[in-house]
Amino acid sequence: MSCKYIESWVIVNILLLTNLYPHNDDANPDITKVCAYFAREWVKQGHKVVTIVNSSAFPKVYYTVGKYAKKFISGHYGISTAPNSMWSNFFEFEDLGVKVINMPMVKFVPRGKFFKSTFENQVKRIIDILNNNDFVPDVITGHWANPQIRLVADLAKHYNVKSALVLHSDHSKELCERYKVNDYMDKIDRFGFRSKTAAEKSKNYLDFKSEPFVCYSGVPEHFLSYCIDINNKCFDSSKIKIITASRLITCKHIDSVISAVNNVLKGIDFEYIIAGDGPLMESLQKQAADSCVCDKITFLGQIDRNELQKKMSESTVYVMISQETFGLVYIEAMLQGCIVVASRYGGIDGVIVDGENGFLCEEGNSSELGEILKRIINLSPQEKKRIAVNAIETAKKFSEPETARRYLEDILR
Repeated sequence: MSCKYIESWVIVNILLLTNLYPHNDDANPDITKVCAYFAREWVKQGHKVVTIVNSSAFPKVYYTVGKYAKKFISGHYGISTAPNSMWSNFFEFEDLGVKVINMPMVKFVPRGKFFKSTFENQVKRIIDILNNNDFVPDVITGHWANPQIRLVADLAKHYNVKSALVLHSDHSKELCERYKVNDYMDKIDRFGFRSKTAAEKSKNYLDFKSEPFVCYSGVPEHFLSYCIDINNKCFDSSKIKIITASRLITCKHIDSVISAVNNVLKGIDFEYIIAGDGPLMESLQKQAADSCVCDKITFLGQIDRNELQKKMSESTVYVMISQETFGLVYIEAMLQGCIVVASRYGGIDGVIVDGENGFLCEEGNSSELGEILKRIINLSPQEKKRIAVNAIETAKKFSEPETARRYLEDILR
C-alpha cells in the first residue's frame, strides 16, 4: 500500500463506488447523502478520495414516464424514485474536495441486473479514468450490491488493495441471492451493514470469511456543540412533550403515532409536535382533526435544523417507528436529551438499548407504542433523566468524523 502516516493515522487514496450521490441540480429529496458524508470527512482527515457514481442509464421513455408518474410514486411508495435523466450522462464535479465522476451504466429494467459486458466495460472505463487522473487507490469500498459488488471485486484484484462492500436495504436473503453475494466472499475483504440487526441476520445466509462490521452514519461534528446541558432539562413536569421530525410519507408510520396518542393519552397532559412536510400532510392532518386529542397535536411543516434542535430540547420524547436504514435524526434527538422510541430491528437497533438509553418498538405497531408511552409517563423523573443522560453519552460517539474514521479502520483491519 503506497501510503504515508500523519500523527499515527494512515493516509490513503480511497476509491468510493456508489449508485447515488447528491448534486445541486438534482432536486430529488430522497437521494441519500450517506456516501457524500463519508467522502467529505475522509478528505478533511487528510485522505484523497475519488468517488465513481455507477448510475443507471435507461432508455429515454423511462424518464418521460417517470416525470408524469413521480407524484403517484411519491404518494404511494414514500420515495421519489422517478429517475432523473441528468444521471444518464457522463460528467465530473468536485464536492468539498471530493472528486466525483458520474459514469452511467446502461440497463433496461429498474433494479434489474446489468449485462456481463456492461460490467467488463465499466471496469476498463474506471481504470482509464483513474489513470487519466493519476489516481492509484490504496482502498476500494462500495455501497449497494448492484452493481458495486462485482466492480469492487474486479478493481481490488487489479490494484491488489484492501476492499469492502456495504449493503443497505439490499441485505435481504432474496437480494443477496439475486446479486450472488456469496460468490464474492473470497474476493472482497470486508462486508459492512447499516445496522447491527442486518449484520446478524445476514449470517443465516451469507458465508462470511471475517466478521461483518456495522457502517453507522454520524451527525455533523458541530451538532455536538448543540448537545443540551441535561441539568437544564426538566423531567419533573407532569406534561409530556412528544415530537416527530420526518418526511410525511407512508413508511414513517406517523399515522400509527397519532393513533397511539389518541388511544392511550386521553386525559393526560401532553403535546405532540410533528415537524416535516410530504405527500401525506393532508391525510395526517385529517386523522389528527378527527381524533379525541386534536387540540394537542400540532403540525409545524418543514423547519430548519436549528429550529428543530430547539424543539427537541423542549421535548421529553422523540418518536419515529419506521424501518430506517440508519436515522440520523435519532442521534440528534438523543443529543437533545430526548427519550427516543425507535423501531426494533431498524438501523438504530444496536445503538439504542431498550430501557437503557431509549426504547424499541415494532415498526408501525400503534398498540405497542401506546404501551411504551404509558411506561415512559410512569417513570420517575430520576429514571427519565437517567435514560436521557445515557442517550446523550451514546450519541456523542456518532459524529461524522468518528463514524468515518471507524469505517475506514474496519476496512484496513
